[in-house]
Amino acid sequence: MKPDNRRPAGRPDPDKLLKLVENETSGSPRGHLKVFFGSSAGVGKTYAMLGEARRRQAEGRDVLVGVVEHHGRTETAALVEGLPVLPLLEIEHRGVIVREFDLDGALARKPSLILMDEFAHSNAPGSRHPKRWQDVEELLDNGIDVYATLNVQHLESVNDQVARLTGVWVKETVPDTIFEAADEIALVDIPSDDLLKRLAEGKVYVAEGANKRAAENFFKKSNLLALREMALRRTAERVDAQSDELNAAMGQNEAQLGQKIMLLIGPDPLSTRLIRHAKRMSVRGRAPWFAVYLQSDRHEQLDEKDRTRVEQYLRLAESLGAQIVRLSGARPAQDILAYAQQNGFTRIVVGYRRPPLWLKPFRATFAQALIEQSDGIEITVVHGATGQTREPVTAAAVIRPYLARPLDYLLATAMVALCTAIGFVFRDHTPSNNLAMIYLTGVVIVAARLGLGPSVLASILSVPAFNFFFTDPYYTFNFYDTYYYVTFAFMLVTSLVVGSLTARLSRHARLVSNRERETQILYGLTRSLSAERSVDMICEVATRHISEPFSLDVTLFVKTPEGLKAYPEGVTTPDMRETGAINWVVANGQMAGRDTDTMPSANGLYLPLLAEKETLGVLGLTARDNGHPFTGAEILQFEAFASLIAGALQRARRSDEAAESKVESENEKLRNVLLSSLSHDLRTPLTVMNGSVSTLLRMRKELPRKAMDELTSLWGQLTRLQKFVGNLLDMAAITSGHMKLNFQPYMIQEIIGAALGRVEATKGGRTLRTQISGNLPMVMIDGGLIEQVFINLIENAFQHTDDDGEVVIYVEKDADRLRVRISDNGTGLKDGDEARIFEQFQKGQELRSDRSGGTGLGLAICRGIVQAHGGMIYAKNNRMLASSDGMRSGTGASFIFTLPIATSFLTSQEI
Repeated sequence: MKPDNRRPAGRPDPDKLLKLVENETSGSPRGHLKVFFGSSAGVGKTYAMLGEARRRQAEGRDVLVGVVEHHGRTETAALVEGLPVLPLLEIEHRGVIVREFDLDGALARKPSLILMDEFAHSNAPGSRHPKRWQDVEELLDNGIDVYATLNVQHLESVNDQVARLTGVWVKETVPDTIFEAADEIALVDIPSDDLLKRLAEGKVYVAEGANKRAAENFFKKSNLLALREMALRRTAERVDAQSDELNAAMGQNEAQLGQKIMLLIGPDPLSTRLIRHAKRMSVRGRAPWFAVYLQSDRHEQLDEKDRTRVEQYLRLAESLGAQIVRLSGARPAQDILAYAQQNGFTRIVVGYRRPPLWLKPFRATFAQALIEQSDGIEITVVHGATGQTREPVTAAAVIRPYLARPLDYLLATAMVALCTAIGFVFRDHTPSNNLAMIYLTGVVIVAARLGLGPSVLASILSVPAFNFFFTDPYYTFNFYDTYYYVTFAFMLVTSLVVGSLTARLSRHARLVSNRERETQILYGLTRSLSAERSVDMICEVATRHISEPFSLDVTLFVKTPEGLKAYPEGVTTPDMRETGAINWVVANGQMAGRDTDTMPSANGLYLPLLAEKETLGVLGLTARDNGHPFTGAEILQFEAFASLIAGALQRARRSDEAAESKVESENEKLRNVLLSSLSHDLRTPLTVMNGSVSTLLRMRKELPRKAMDELTSLWGQLTRLQKFVGNLLDMAAITSGHMKLNFQPYMIQEIIGAALGRVEATKGGRTLRTQISGNLPMVMIDGGLIEQVFINLIENAFQHTDDDGEVVIYVEKDADRLRVRISDNGTGLKDGDEARIFEQFQKGQELRSDRSGGTGLGLAICRGIVQAHGGMIYAKNNRMLASSDGMRSGTGASFIFTLPIATSFLTSQEI
């Protein structure tokens, strides 16, 4: 019968609870962000932040003032006194010295907590990041906690609402995703009347010379009340989101069906308002949202200004937390609705502008098409008649698709002349109406090759040419038959329609061709990379496949033990600005450089080569045309290329590691065979030699004194050599997996007593004592092997302890195991050698300051035996352990191992 794994109703979901706890108590090095949030300037955010910082300093935190603007206010300035302040960095811009936050200085100082006033501040050109919130992100990534201050009007999602409310567009904003990712939000609030009183007393900072205007416009009581409401609502929404997350983990409200919002973006400036509206909608509904741009054939008609605007709007949406989707299609409304239905969207947000009256009969709006064709999907239409400045639909904008090079219009005229020449050949052999098809064919050719504008010209010229040359009377624009009116009309309409459709089809074909070209590049790069295993060839293939199609200079910087190695070899070393961007990408695993938010003044775009959360190198791309910007679509392609290259480099590394592992495995097998053969071959002659020397030593009365001394020395060396051979045999048995363990229950005191008896002769003047904590249960072990572990560890302690030193054996019960610690007060271990000393042939004098001649196998044998018992063994310097056990603090080392407690009697087993 299968167990019922269904979770009872109302019972918390353990996976969700675990994830929630991990998010709160994660051991990741990222710092914590606390935002002091207010409705406007003057509510006391900086004062509250400084007060909290002083309390943290009193608790022992390392607090540093990064940037605090007290603007001459004595109460605020008094709180700064006594706190360490980071000197500001001076940057020269257009002959003016600007003082900005020193990010590198803060990272070098690395305090526990740093204060960053004016979270939305824009940095001076030449700074690493254009915005202060990006500096804060880098501080957090480096494990530094941050306190920051922020006004509600600086949140990106409410920027348009604040503008409509106060008439002031706030240019310095912070993405809502940064605000939402803060670990703690502290709302700082005072009544509006108190704030106006503070303004009248001069305690609120406004721009110099703008007090009167600010008081009359921005600091109206109605405005302050509305801003205060925004701040309170935004804080409440955050609390609700956290509560919903906890309720979901506790098994509540799981039946609620969430929404999924799609926002449609275009080149119209209305898109900025749509983005903020969709963001607020997603926050209120706690729903994911996607910003979608449909790249139809009309995309080819956009000028550079419109294309740049589309990229800006997509980046804005991404900064507010939207997922970006780029679609291709020829039927906008149908393609959008099909994608929405396939991916479970419940709402589509689209903008609407009322078209001019003269254009209404000819073109339906996109919003109308969506509403008419939607089936079960809610369509939210945002009207663009108010709010942000509207760009009117001008005649120039309407005829823009028809514009082309003058040469194209000349070629269209030449095509009409060619059609006329061909018509002359057939004029006397076929009715004149059939000759109209020649002109129609010419219009199709012009539309397909030259575009819509030249095809319209060809259509218009074809009618009078047909009339002049092929209707009676010839070479005049007169005609005898009135039915030619109908012929001319249909000829013109047909030419225009066919030309328009052909031009549109041609644009769509070019769009599909570009997509196919991108796919071919990606496929070619993937196929070529999959066939390579060396780093040099991978870099060569990547450079070849990316550079030419995009007119780029490609450089790969691959991490090696010696540092970054540039490919292709011999490439010119980048200047300091480029080198700084490359090093930043390696350290942070994020892209930087041109057309990004990090070091945008660099000439190149630098993307990290990430594989398994490790940065393997950097992909550097520099446009050969310095004026060409990298678009969002191109950057997405480059990120895909970087991912493929990183995967290939990771495969190359794994291939090298596998080859090294195979060689090491073969070496290990050969070493085990040699160990076993050598030890067996040495044991017999050593036994004979040891017996002969023992016999001679019994004849001490018959041998001279000098001979006895030499024999005694020889016997000691033979004993040592026999022990070495025994260690070789034990090591060979452990590594080959043929060691047999005879598990029996033992009292650990018996094993310790037997081991102490074996080492008594080598103790010398050292003190050896045992400390047992409480009543110890029996352990299930192979007694002889564990006795050998004690002997090896005690003798190791003797070798690294002075003749008057002390060795202590501690034993205590730890859950279902016994924990044994053998400590000495010798010189201790070198830092970093705690694990290496358990490897084979790591001699003591190399790792500890000792005078012994150890073989380097004793500790490796101990590890093998303990692990065969299911225990663990490790070493620590005593300064790393609690020193309440009587040992001299801070001296010597301890070797700790665990043994399983006997729960049942087991028979001999082979491991």
